[in-house]
Amino acid sequence: MGATPASLNVIWFLPPTIQTVAAHKGYLDRAGLEVVGTQTQSSDEQFEALRDGKADAAVTAMDNVIMWRRRPGGEDLRIVAQIEADTGLTLMARAGTKGIADLAGSRLLVDSAQNGFVIALHAILADAGIDYAACDVVEAGGVVDRFERLVRGDGAATLLGPPFVERGIDMGMVRLAEICEAFPGFPGQGIVVRGDVVASKEEALADWLGALDRARAECRRDPAAATNLLEANGLPAAIAARMAGFVADTLEPSAKGIEILFEQRGRLGLPGGSDDPNTLRDDRLLRAVAQRSAAAS
Repeated sequence: MGATPASLNVIWFLPPTIQTVAAHKGYLDRAGLEVVGTQTQSSDEQFEALRDGKADAAVTAMDNVIMWRRRPGGEDLRIVAQIEADTGLTLMARAGTKGIADLAGSRLLVDSAQNGFVIALHAILADAGIDYAACDVVEAGGVVDRFERLVRGDGAATLLGPPFVERGIDMGMVRLAEICEAFPGFPGQGIVVRGDVVASKEEALADWLGALDRARAECRRDPAAATNLLEANGLPAAIAARMAGFVADTLEPSAKGIEILFEQRGRLGLPGGSDDPNTLRDDRLLRAVAQRSAAAS
């Protein structure tokens, strides 16, 4: 009988492209690792899962950590990797919306009103002269729930990513702004782990990041193959290609991207704007991955 695979519980909104590729290519199996993914309904649920030890890691907006660390039980949360070069997020509005100015005083559907990608939405509105505080900001769950509520007319606008942007456009929704165009270098999702879990499960976590890094390199070498895999899993070709294009050239969290997060909070007068960005990261796992790679070469 073979050894029992090590197991990690990871909570995410949708499985990342490189996770799908790593599983398909057998990289996780070769590492003797089982990754049990849970689809979350909100970033608050992710925080609670990390805090309570129900999840070993979360794939989430990196800004979340800035506020999560201010909550009881979240002080030791750190970003250990970045898995997307771009969020792919778009500010989408219901049919008939003429521009961002139409959102003044409207109902906005968000995951969290305090942290995450909502800060980029806040910044977009501020740049357009719209008072975020004067809007009716409703915490409406993850991207699936927000899309469905926008379809029902429960709000005026929300941030969506693929494939919901494309579905929304087909239904007559209006694309108002792209996060990556409004804030070049804005970071995609990262992997967040408690510091004590990094220590207690370092081998399994490093195995996982090593498998993700192999998948990342594979996607960069052959994006068409990654696109085909996503398409085989049910995504339309154009959306699959776009998601494969989000794969970064490294798992290292972007220093520029993290600076943007703090800059936005600073100019908006939000908590965390004056924090030290260097305290947000824990590079122990990526160092272990690099050491293993060097030893194997």
